[in-house]
Amino acid sequence: MIWIIVGIVVTILLIGASAFFSGAEMAFVSISRATIREKANKGDKRAKILDRLLKNPENVVSAIVVGNNIVNIFASVLAGSIATKIFGNLGIGIATAIMTLLLVIFGEVTPKAFGINNEGMALKIARPLQVITKIFYPISVFLTFVSNGIIGMAGGERKKKTAVTEEEIRAMLELGEEDGTIKMDEKEMVNEILDFDDTKVWEVKVPREQIVSLNENDTVADLIKKSLETGYSRFPVYRDNIDDIVGMVHVKDALSIEDKSTPLTEILRDILKIRAGMKADDVLREMQRRKTHIAILQGEDGSTLGLVTLEDLIEEVFGEISDEHDKVNA
Repeated sequence: MIWIIVGIVVTILLIGASAFFSGAEMAFVSISRATIREKANKGDKRAKILDRLLKNPENVVSAIVVGNNIVNIFASVLAGSIATKIFGNLGIGIATAIMTLLLVIFGEVTPKAFGINNEGMALKIARPLQVITKIFYPISVFLTFVSNGIIGMAGGERKKKTAVTEEEIRAMLELGEEDGTIKMDEKEMVNEILDFDDTKVWEVKVPREQIVSLNENDTVADLIKKSLETGYSRFPVYRDNIDDIVGMVHVKDALSIEDKSTPLTEILRDILKIRAGMKADDVLREMQRRKTHIAILQGEDGSTLGLVTLEDLIEEVFGEISDEHDKVNA
């Protein structure tokens, strides 16, 4: 009799463990990574644990599934033994019916409904999830290895992890705007970012004929005057003509020079020269790396085709940026 009572208590505990695994799985897969990352950056220890686990979510989910299956099997076997002890040969059928009902209601449906989009629950179970992943990870790896081997022998291929496509992102943005979770301007900005990857730098250039430049024989006084006239602060510098760009000057370098007749060659800086076929995002990264704001667009023969500014590249993503001069070179 005591054995039966203990068995029933253990079975109830195993069903509770099944409920935990099911709720934990749903809470984990439905949390917002952005929200968790934000909390982690603010110092939340539980969020930091979840953030680490989210880097390899398949490991966590595999461990949860393994743990859930183990407790379900033990609960069913134990319930079957108890029922057989009480009802004899009819016990297996009775135990199967009762355990199926209990596991579906209390071990699957209810906890998963409670866990979905439950950020609070996800944070509370962060540490247990970390422990569970460490305990069951070796088992899940072994089972994955075995299943992949069976699939291979059957002539199938292992399903490869796929990234979210650009089309899927755009579709999610449309759905997000429709249900009000994403604003129209937010959707447009993300679309601009996606489009930016396909944008050629040629499309955002300042045409050759609109470039405002200085000759290397000009002086600091000429630079200051040109800056006041145009509102620009950076200028390409040429030697013989606009196709012979030798560098650039910045007006702030001129302000500290007392002798305004000093030639521009004394404050000349290197200028980034780029090919016409380059992508805009590649040029942006190169300008960030070089910490420069302007670049000369050159043809294959070295001729100057146009000017590219950091401001123009940023405007491709964020839209028009107005300043006090609203100039492209400044």
